[in-house]
Amino acid sequence: MLRNFLIAISLLLLLSCQNTTVPAMAEPASESIKKTVPQQTIKLEKLHDNKPEDNEVYSASAVEIRPDFPGGIEKFHVFLKKNYVKPQDLMDDEAPRGGVFATIKIEKDGSLSEIKIIRDFGYGSGKELERVLRLSPNWIPAIKDGNPVRCLYSIPYYVQ
Repeated sequence: MLRNFLIAISLLLLLSCQNTTVPAMAEPASESIKKTVPQQTIKLEKLHDNKPEDNEVYSASAVEIRPDFPGGIEKFHVFLKKNYVKPQDLMDDEAPRGGVFATIKIEKDGSLSEIKIIRDFGYGSGKELERVLRLSPNWIPAIKDGNPVRCLYSIPYYVQ
């Protein structure tokens, strides 16, 4: 009986001395748990490249996190609209209007390279889009396996 009493007192002391300010999970999550929870935020700081030898160009569908214009794609459309100057021939109401399509490579550092106009409708519309894309600030690069990668990206622009 005395032994049971001493065990009960020991348990009571043990439980009352626990530090309740320490979180229940003081150890970091295992790597397998980290891989199952996707990262939702993109830091604007410079990303560390653990694979500098990887110069493959990935499609936007083959990366974990797609490249993004600072502030989002809506800001990119505002940037295009603000900087695109319609060629003089397009000022005429009878001139055709349409889409200009380009591809760009977004490098690991976010800079744009290899800007190619795939389709334009004439009047210098493609050259103007290329000029504006060269003015673009650096993008947030695509991420694959936790590293920034080069990524091919398509740009449609519709001249109004």
